[in-house]
Amino acid sequence: NSEDLINKVKGYNKFVNLDRLDKAYNFAIKAHSNQRRASGDPYSVHPIEVANILTDLKLDSATIATGLPQIKANLDYSNYIELPTSLIPLEKFGGPPGEFSEVQFGLEQTAFGSMRMEQQIFDGSWIVGLQATQVYLETSKNFYEKTLLEVKEGVIKLYSVVSILKEGVSLLKNNVENFKKDYYEISELYNNGFEEIENVEQIKITLAQSEFLLKQTEKTYDNQKDLLKLILGIKIEDQLVLTTDVEKFISGDIVFNKSIVDFIPDNNIEIKISKNAFETKKLEYKFEQSKRLPKITGFYSNSFTGYNDDFKFLQSDQKWFGSSVFGINLKVPIFSSLGLRASSQKAKYAMDNAETSYVDHKERVRALVKQKLNDYLLALDSYNIDRENMMLSISIEEKNSIKFFEGMVSSFELRQAQNQLLNAQQKYLNSVINIISIYAELETLFN
Repeated sequence: NSEDLINKVKGYNKFVNLDRLDKAYNFAIKAHSNQRRASGDPYSVHPIEVANILTDLKLDSATIATGLPQIKANLDYSNYIELPTSLIPLEKFGGPPGEFSEVQFGLEQTAFGSMRMEQQIFDGSWIVGLQATQVYLETSKNFYEKTLLEVKEGVIKLYSVVSILKEGVSLLKNNVENFKKDYYEISELYNNGFEEIENVEQIKITLAQSEFLLKQTEKTYDNQKDLLKLILGIKIEDQLVLTTDVEKFISGDIVFNKSIVDFIPDNNIEIKISKNAFETKKLEYKFEQSKRLPKITGFYSNSFTGYNDDFKFLQSDQKWFGSSVFGINLKVPIFSSLGLRASSQKAKYAMDNAETSYVDHKERVRALVKQKLNDYLLALDSYNIDRENMMLSISIEEKNSIKFFEGMVSSFELRQAQNQLLNAQQKYLNSVINIISIYAELETLFN
């Protein structure tokens, strides 16, 4: 029954037009209720089986309804201001040759109504169209999936940037606090005549640079955080708390354990879309080929005609003359002045190009995966080195600060250690951004 058909469609299409399917189904049953096939089966079995086949192909409700009977109604009204005149040769009725009698047939007003039902029996282009609908649905699904993957990748990258900027603010605040402490102590020593002004100025330069860098990083952090809110659908005025810090990102959340052996090309979204493009061109070629095939349509038409000198067609005593016809329409292409051959060759050329592009795309994506896997391993090594260097720079800066106040190193050497610390921290944060960015790209590639 129609409920079974509708449930099958609802299983894969939550936007199904239930009313359209139900009406098409019930009309097919009623229209063929008194008709039987030569086998004795009800005539309605064929259109309903077609609809079930289309449902198995997971097509939309409009296409499924196309497999059921199509009904067209027509209503015409004509009012002859002057009736057409016909000439009748008088010779046929015993009159002189060459003379004609003018006569007018019919009444001034005519009303005509008809209803025609068509059932497609065979149409090669229609079959290709059904396949194309399936490819179109698959292509739409893949583009939707691509959008989700791109959004996911963008959120991961932006979230990591915000987290790293937050870490950068924390590191710079610590640096500024330490440098202020050094500046205060050396200023006191200078005021008491134990230090030269050059040493004070060296520390002051480093402090000013750190304070400016902190202010710049804080502004960038606020801007990127607001952008992250917009992407996540959060209001700007609402609070956003990041629960994953940099170390947690690296230690557990951003570990990519797959290799090139685990890469399945058919799972990659770009390859899927490229395959859809090839399948579309292939179907376009099939469509051009299908134009050479015949088209067969069965039809049943019922019409009524009424005549009158006055508009009395709505009155009960108006006479109507009906007619009914049933038949099969067959269209066979015979000659098209080589137009079909030219269009088929053009479509085949486009299909071959799409196939070449699809195969090439698979190879390029595979090569890109290899490159990104190598980049990930290098980024991981770089992160470990930069993290170790940052820890060493912190230790060196602390030791040089102690040595400076003990008179063992100059202010220039201390400033060098402080700049080295700032650079090491910056390299460390950049290496974290790099590894997370590559991780997000690999997730998209592997899908």
